[in-house]
Amino acid sequence: MPFPSFRFPSVAVAARPLPGLRKWAVLALGLGLAGTARSAGAQEAFAPPPPSDGSSSPQVSAAETPKETPLAATTRKPHDFSFVALPIPVSNPTIGSGFAVGAGALYKAGGSDKPWVTGLAFLYTNTESWGLALVQKAYIDDDRFRVVGAVGGGEFHIDYYGIGPNAGDRDVSVPITQDAVFVGAQALMRVRPHLYAGLQYRYLDMSTSLHIDPPPFPDLRPPDAELESVSSALGLSAEYDTRDSEYQTSSGIYATGVWLVADTAIGSDRDYSRGEARINGYHRLDPKSVLAWRGSVCIAGDDAPFYDICNYGSQNDLRGYASGQYRDRAMVAIQTEYRRHLFGRFGGVVFAGVGGIGPDLGSVTDAFLPAGGVGLRFEASKKYGVNVGVDYAVGKDSSAFYFRIGEAF
Repeated sequence: MPFPSFRFPSVAVAARPLPGLRKWAVLALGLGLAGTARSAGAQEAFAPPPPSDGSSSPQVSAAETPKETPLAATTRKPHDFSFVALPIPVSNPTIGSGFAVGAGALYKAGGSDKPWVTGLAFLYTNTESWGLALVQKAYIDDDRFRVVGAVGGGEFHIDYYGIGPNAGDRDVSVPITQDAVFVGAQALMRVRPHLYAGLQYRYLDMSTSLHIDPPPFPDLRPPDAELESVSSALGLSAEYDTRDSEYQTSSGIYATGVWLVADTAIGSDRDYSRGEARINGYHRLDPKSVLAWRGSVCIAGDDAPFYDICNYGSQNDLRGYASGQYRDRAMVAIQTEYRRHLFGRFGGVVFAGVGGIGPDLGSVTDAFLPAGGVGLRFEASKKYGVNVGVDYAVGKDSSAFYFRIGEAF
């Protein structure tokens, strides 16, 4: 479910609405986190915020002591609740440039030491794309259960490059419009210390229209059967989480995996499967610096529609690429990031990585897609250690600026 792409001088910015639960949830989730920032100074949002994220754990003065000190439910005070409604600038290769307006709350409930999030957001970009999303994230029974629910929809004007590494390298696209409605839910239960497992459901109703027909290359026209399509998928989901803090991580491992099966028996137009797995690691090097790393794998079945296969850069697996330019049925990416506290509430990051796409996992190394860049961070919420910042990333024949809440992972 892509967005369009456009180019500034030496800056490639593209956008793509993301079909997965975490992908849609990040916008509203980021706005919910903005609530804490209001009480501490200022807040931004959109770009892979806290793991849905996902994915994505935010932190700015990344090496500072985590702010999430365990607190007994009986000692919690009303000021644990934060709320805000504000406009937020947006720039990201996943969504384009524009703004988001939303309201969000971050609070502790149900005896949880981890903050719940409720967020509502509206997004508009300079491609006349828009999206609306509502998300709820909850930790229940002393974090025995983790529940995320999201609903959203919008209209997205995007560029379609075709499928495969050769199509991405060709760098020729056609404009298309996609109208989408999305509903998703995830419920996990702690089955062992730090290990959570459960179910995930995702419903996606997608309508695609072409603006150039016939296109300059035959493969730039998606199959007619996929232009009006409904995907209803149910599957298994799991998390492994040993992070010392959800929002300002300096040590631990955070791994996620999901395997969804779309089936006509539950309302899908076609039968196919799709799997994703990610693992993040965090290591404190000294009192002021943290080394973080991330590995990602995606694989989609042969009958998966073009909007639900693996899209390089769609979840900040590597920054510097317009999501959707490189897409295929398999993807692998690895990256590392050095995060350092500079002074006051400011910090900086340096990152680099490499990955590839292909029709299967055995061929992803045939498309070598490197990326790297730098970023600046500001700790907007001292209460929860939530940061805002900007990244500049360079990929293969492309580059991009990202304004974000939190870190890429």
